[in-house]
Amino acid sequence: MITYDTLGVKPFINASGTITTLGGSLMSDEVLEAMCAAGGSFVDLNDLLVKAGEYLADRIGVPAAFISCGAASGVQLSAAACLTGPDIAKARQLPHTQGWQNEFVISLVDSHTYIHQGIEVCGGKLVRVGSKQAVTSEDLIGGIGEKTAAVVHFLGKQSKEQLAEVIAGAEKKGVPVMVDAAAQLPPRSNLTELVEMGASLVTFSGGKGLCGPQNSGLVVGKEDCVEAVRINASPHSAIGRGMKVGKEEILGLIAAVDLFLSRSDDEDCQRWHGQARVVVDAVKNIANAYVMTEGQDAAPEFAPRAYIDLPDEQRDAVIHALKEGEPSIVVRRSPRGIMIDPMTMQMGEETVVAEKLLEVLT
Repeated sequence: MITYDTLGVKPFINASGTITTLGGSLMSDEVLEAMCAAGGSFVDLNDLLVKAGEYLADRIGVPAAFISCGAASGVQLSAAACLTGPDIAKARQLPHTQGWQNEFVISLVDSHTYIHQGIEVCGGKLVRVGSKQAVTSEDLIGGIGEKTAAVVHFLGKQSKEQLAEVIAGAEKKGVPVMVDAAAQLPPRSNLTELVEMGASLVTFSGGKGLCGPQNSGLVVGKEDCVEAVRINASPHSAIGRGMKVGKEEILGLIAAVDLFLSRSDDEDCQRWHGQARVVVDAVKNIANAYVMTEGQDAAPEFAPRAYIDLPDEQRDAVIHALKEGEPSIVVRRSPRGIMIDPMTMQMGEETVVAEKLLEVLT
């Protein structure tokens, strides 16, 4: 059997979070089994995608759903959908959009330029507003014009309160709002609440909080908008053909969503808080260490996290020593030191991380 060892690639304990370049998240046995089962048969992929979307829409409680090849692909397909609607002839014309409503009002607060590029690849023209530091609802609504196809909202970098204001302003002008919520699960309420607020299309990563295949994404939203996503996606002869999602990823993501919905936010938070506390308790006598949770300035994300304050020079040395150690451990830099994210740590790994961190610090 080919393994990472065969290739000389060294696995590590991920204490840094659901970061794409670190492999996203790990899949459960149930997800892996669903993928393995899917790989043993031929099926009509269009039929599978339609029925998978119907199953997920019913399971989640949204009007419609579609499985994309990752969150970035979901955002790009959402942009294509806003350009073409359910018109197959228009879908075949992309990226040629001259004379169409083809402008996307988008803020500069998110540094992921591939989202901007993906929209432009579809034939969208970007109307950039705000700055890298902030954007206001007035900036976004004020950017809407006669040629606007949609407004783009980056949930996480932009608040849910601002989203409500933008949706209200966009609706008055008959313009849809598409939301990039790739890493915004949990909380589970985001799966339904954003669509209920009036967002036309919302995209989540399948390989982050959902713990599904890394190259899967979930697009939920209004029925006509999701149908427009589907006609622009693989396996159709459309702009999304190169963003293929296989039968294995489709069943894997369904299994992941089922498992995700079978648990609760409280269960997840209690586990993560306990893991973060193990790390903090191990080093609190030699470093300023603490657990931060949602709503506190240093940790606006959902999951409780452990923070250890360190001077810059020591911080870099600690990060290097942990990564080069055995087992290898990857942690994240924070403005005042390092951050340990338990969201991607398996049960028991918090003890290993605590012991190694204590060893390096002393």
